[in-house]
Amino acid sequence: MTEQDFLWYLIKVGVPIVALVTPLLKLNGSIIRLNERLETVLNHNNTQDLRLNKHSEQIDDLTLRSENHNARIMNLEQKECKYEMSNKRGE
Repeated sequence: MTEQDFLWYLIKVGVPIVALVTPLLKLNGSIIRLNERLETVLNHNNTQDLRLNKHSEQIDDLTLRSENHNARIMNLEQKECKYEMSNKRGE
């Protein structure tokens, strides 16, 4: 095998290998960046879930307080109505 044959063989084998490896390396870099971004999105999503859960608890608490206030108001209105009726009967 002469030096010229060796170089020709190297070119015939080397060029296709480089042609295949270069896109694979770019693909690998893209996959790594995609994984990093996905982790960032997941962390942000977890933070949003925690905030949403906290707000839901606050809304539930306020709803319960509102229901309690409505029950008190209705109770007072019923007592007032009974008082007015008893005053009208007594007159």
